[in-house]
Amino acid sequence: MITLLGILALATLFSGGASAYYWYQSSKVMVMPMEMINGELQPISIESNSNEWIRAVYLGIEKAGSFNKKASIFTALAVSLGAIASCISVFSASAA
Repeated sequence: MITLLGILALATLFSGGASAYYWYQSSKVMVMPMEMINGELQPISIESNSNEWIRAVYLGIEKAGSFNKKASIFTALAVSLGAIASCISVFSASAA
């Protein structure tokens, strides 16, 4: 029983860590359209090309949403594993 609880605790830890990683990556998504000028990347001004900014915002939202989706799945997994471990612990203590 102790081994099972240990495995569940480690799985909960790794799931929680994965969700934190993906939410951190989501917070780092940048929206800055760039263009190549004289061999260097330069930001595009919103006045000169608003369509490129709209495209960049759309792509940024899509990328952040993908990270958030993965993070929420890992969070749900971590909560479920923690609840299972708690239930096993409570029921094994009451059976003893």
